[in-house]
Amino acid sequence: MFKRTISMIAILMLILSGCSEKNEVSKEKPEVEAEKAVPEETGNVQKKDEVKKDSMLTEIESVKIPVTIEDFANSQPGKLTAAFSYEKETASWPSLHTLEGIESELTEHLRSVAGETDDVDQLFQSLIYYIGNSAYPQVVKELLEFKPEFDEPYLPEPEQVSEETVQDNAAPSKAIIMLDASSSMLLNVDGEQKMKIAKSAVRSFAKTIGSASEVSLYIYGHAGSQENKDKQLSCSTIDEVYPLQKYEEEGFYQAVDGVEAKGWTPLAGAIKKAYEVSQSLDGEITLYIVSDGAETCDGDPIAEAKQFVQGQENRKVNIIGFDVDEKQENQLKAVAEAGQGAYFSAKNTEELKRTVIQKWVPPGLIDIIGKQWSTPKGTFTVAWMNMDIHKMALKVSDAINVEQGRFMGAANVMFAEGLITEEQKENLIGKIEEHGERLKQLTDQLKEQKLKEIDDEVNRIDKKINDWAERMEKIRAENDQ
Repeated sequence: MFKRTISMIAILMLILSGCSEKNEVSKEKPEVEAEKAVPEETGNVQKKDEVKKDSMLTEIESVKIPVTIEDFANSQPGKLTAAFSYEKETASWPSLHTLEGIESELTEHLRSVAGETDDVDQLFQSLIYYIGNSAYPQVVKELLEFKPEFDEPYLPEPEQVSEETVQDNAAPSKAIIMLDASSSMLLNVDGEQKMKIAKSAVRSFAKTIGSASEVSLYIYGHAGSQENKDKQLSCSTIDEVYPLQKYEEEGFYQAVDGVEAKGWTPLAGAIKKAYEVSQSLDGEITLYIVSDGAETCDGDPIAEAKQFVQGQENRKVNIIGFDVDEKQENQLKAVAEAGQGAYFSAKNTEELKRTVIQKWVPPGLIDIIGKQWSTPKGTFTVAWMNMDIHKMALKVSDAINVEQGRFMGAANVMFAEGLITEEQKENLIGKIEEHGERLKQLTDQLKEQKLKEIDDEVNRIDKKINDWAERMEKIRAENDQ
């Protein structure tokens, strides 16, 4: 009995021992699997890092080094300089600390690049990629897209000028021009800003009507903004920017050139201002209003137009509605009618310029000698335009110099940090200087091209005027026989 008991205990111990070993094996197995999993995760991280580095180099290699002016204008800003201000990127006297605010971050990026490649071309591309000038798209395109535009004189054909129309449409002794500078004038028509188109039309008109009338220029809508918080300021600001006087081209040009479209449309307030000023004036007075919209300042322009002409047969309110909708046009028509004047519609650039001259300028002011003197050749306008080209080109050169200084600073940092050898540094600096010279050559070529475009346009207008004058002289001579 005792032996049997001992045997059973021994068997139980063997069974328990086997179970214990099995459990230990099962416990060890996950550890082995876990050990195998660690290198797998590490491998994934390494693969991700490699993919990230490959992606970085691929982006850097895709950087296009400008070889044409179009490439230059479409340059992408550097990753670290994209938020830099236009003023900073085009400074005439850039900071001596060319990498201020970005040096630490740039150094780490360049360290990664240098760890992957020692190719100088790729290193140079990395400079453009990270710290290229962010102002190029704006400053280069401004010069590239410049087009010379002059206020061409109206050259009518003989059938457009008759003795009857000359007698019926005499010029007023005083012409008060009112230009709408509300925010809607910032919109485009025919791909060009309405404010720019209106300025040109007003200049042409003033130059012509100014040969017989005293001229003044008022602007409205130019103060504040179109936001509600600026409504009172915008609606209460009507300024005379060219006082009533004999027309003087340079002064009038400067007055118009300084106008900026910004705010609301106080049409009623503008007409009221003209009425108040006219109380101390004698003779014929005509308001000439160029507007692209109706009243938005809660005034009553119809009532103000009536008051302006009340008891005065020699006063008128003429209006051109520029690119207006039906509702706006109806109001402007009513204002012109109340002011004993005429309303004309202009839907696009050509219609506005043609309407201003053909409908507002009395035919009696059209003379051959006067037209020959209206050529832009040799005028201050050409000189100003040439000066603008030089200023724009200089601004591009300033941007190039800012970028060059930054690139040189980065090359020095890379060498100081041991990321490149002295030979690589010299080669990299050579690439930087070559790049700067190429961009300056492109800028000089574009500047000369734009100056030539100005000369070509001046000569075209001058020839057009002289051809017209010769034709008119011939017709006049034939009629005198």
